[in-house]
Amino acid sequence: MRARLARMTPAAREDASESIRTSIPSLPRWQEARTVAAFAALPGEPDLRPLSWAADRAVLLPRVEGDGLVFHEVCDPAQLRPGAFGVREPDPETCPAADPAAADIIFVPGLAFSADGARLGRGGGFYDRLLAALPPRVLRVGVCFAGQLAGDIPAEPHDERVDIVLAPAPV
Repeated sequence: MRARLARMTPAAREDASESIRTSIPSLPRWQEARTVAAFAALPGEPDLRPLSWAADRAVLLPRVEGDGLVFHEVCDPAQLRPGAFGVREPDPETCPAADPAAADIIFVPGLAFSADGARLGRGGGFYDRLLAALPPRVLRVGVCFAGQLAGDIPAEPHDERVDIVLAPAPV
């Protein structure tokens, strides 16, 4: 899967990311959602750019702290700083901490997903621990490129599933 992602051109990644962004308003519960938790993309991940489409919703983005993710409400891309793994993270000095359990929808990255919501992460367990702690009312949306969809994802008891997988149509 990593090799497949590495073969995607920057233009293909951007086109696919744009396709994903434009499909977000069709998600269940989107119209009622007031708070969304998202992520700043690693190289090779779909770039959601949540501050550009969330409109009147509160946007929560994670910051790595130890072996966990701490979410902060972010209002402006200027509030993001280089952080762990080369990902832009909220500046805790300018972004108030926020409880991801207050989110209506959480967008979750992964290395691969199956259509039924199985998720293969990158090995750190950050999102498995987070998803396990969230109440069931939070809609879990896996986000990936079409080439990251797999028929069978190996799963262990601690692996958390997503409710919906959002990916662009294959080209």
